[in-house]
Amino acid sequence: MAKKKGRVVRRKPVVEKTALAVPGRKIFSKLKLGIVVRNFVLFALLFIVSYILSIVSEGTFVDLFNFLWIIFAFISVAFFLALLVLLFLKLIKR
Repeated sequence: MAKKKGRVVRRKPVVEKTALAVPGRKIFSKLKLGIVVRNFVLFALLFIVSYILSIVSEGTFVDLFNFLWIIFAFISVAFFLALLVLLFLKLIKR
């Protein structure tokens, strides 16, 4: 039997990426602001709709809509705070 001639494959050394601060990286960007505004509006509308439905509905769905408007209220407040932070960073940038 003939010997198989195999290629010797060298492994590349594993280089760990270090978390270095990128000098050109922006904290504030219009893309982030747009995403936060869109999500804030969405969850604020969901909060309003579920709150109105909890007032209007009768029976077993009242508890469900109460739970939903509380959850949507917390999420919309979180997005509102993120919006304020981004707007504050925009003002500091100037």
